[in-house]
This record gives sequence, C-alpha cells and structure tokens, in this order.
Amino acid sequence: MIDTKTVQEIQEAPVEERIQIIEQILQSLKKDIQKTSSVKTFIVRKFNLGAEVTVDRDQLYAERTV
Repeated sequence: MIDTKTVQEIQEAPVEERIQIIEQILQSLKKDIQKTSSVKTFIVRKFNLGAEVTVDRDQLYAERTV
C-alpha cells in the first residue's frame, strides 16, 4: 500500500503533476495487462440436427409478447 505521507504529498501537488502521476500509473497498468493477457483460443464444435430448421422470427417474437 502507498505510504500516507506519499498520498498527502500527491494531494498537495499541483494539478499538472497529479495528472502526470495518473498517466504514469495508467502506462504501468497497460504494460502489466499486456504481459498477463494471452490469446485464448476455443474450438467450435459442429453438430447436425438431421434436417434444416427454419424459424419465422417475427412469429416467434410475436408469441412472446402475448
């Protein structure tokens, strides 16, 4: 955790310096996120229903509103 003295110094700093601190923290977070994020792949399994299924979406949604 950040030392309370450091927090107090940041609170007393001019706005421009606080914005620079925030930008540096965001850049640090972006780097950490890029390091930890990995490309996740997944497999789409295909299946066959045996016949083509057609759905009338208008009729389907009309039945839900009744």
